[in-house]
Amino acid sequence: MNISDIMTTTICTITSEKSVSYAAERMNESHVDSLVVMDHGEVLGMVTTRDVLSAHPNRIVADAMSSQPFYLSANHNVWEAYHALHQEQNGLALVKQEDQLIGFITKEIVEMKIAEYRDPLSGLYRAPYIQFIGENFLKERKPFHLLFIDLNDFGRINKLHGHPFGDDVIRTYSSVLSSLAEEQGDYLCRYAGDEFVLISTISDEQIQEYITLITRPTNVLDVFVSAAVGHVNGYNTPDFFARSWRELIAEASLGSSAAKLSKSLSSTVG
Repeated sequence: MNISDIMTTTICTITSEKSVSYAAERMNESHVDSLVVMDHGEVLGMVTTRDVLSAHPNRIVADAMSSQPFYLSANHNVWEAYHALHQEQNGLALVKQEDQLIGFITKEIVEMKIAEYRDPLSGLYRAPYIQFIGENFLKERKPFHLLFIDLNDFGRINKLHGHPFGDDVIRTYSSVLSSLAEEQGDYLCRYAGDEFVLISTISDEQIQEYITLITRPTNVLDVFVSAAVGHVNGYNTPDFFARSWRELIAEASLGSSAAKLSKSLSSTVG
């Protein structure tokens, strides 16, 4: 979803020499919580309800406004806007399309939209989030490790203990993965069902430690749970950046299926 779909298109303006009290009146009359500050057709910044409340009514808008306007393109998606607003530590951004000011968007609105992509059971983001991270890294030619994590024998857990208990296992195991993937440069999501995807920019040695911990049986609610892991290493795959996200996630998922089959065969032979 692009930010043009959720931005505020009603743009109310004010000049910088107007008083803060006048800005408050204008916001109230127009039923908006921010004004674009413009002098002679040039955008100088924004003045918000918070700015107005924290400034003396007799001060002018130039003293109260956010002095550096922050811009996003209408073509930016919500994930790009989310990361940009947090990186810039900005509460809102003006939205442009071909150098034309067409609206603005706040961090609050973006975060509300992002929240819709959270999985309610696990509390993790869903597949569109990890796809954005992966595609963005590929676009920037930034290598990463891609882990596709598939719980072993989860169907048996549901059959033996019931689906509500299976939900508890997913919820608890998600917390286990979250506590593991807490390094800067780790991105985790619940991909589907009992499958998770992790993108990480840590070292080869650290990622092997991750895989060892994930594949090792872990006591979750008095049931031992382990996972099969498919790994695509972007640091030593020659054609890594020539491949699409779809191709990489397919390879990682097939890797987890092969690991699961290998485990099953080993158990049968044993």
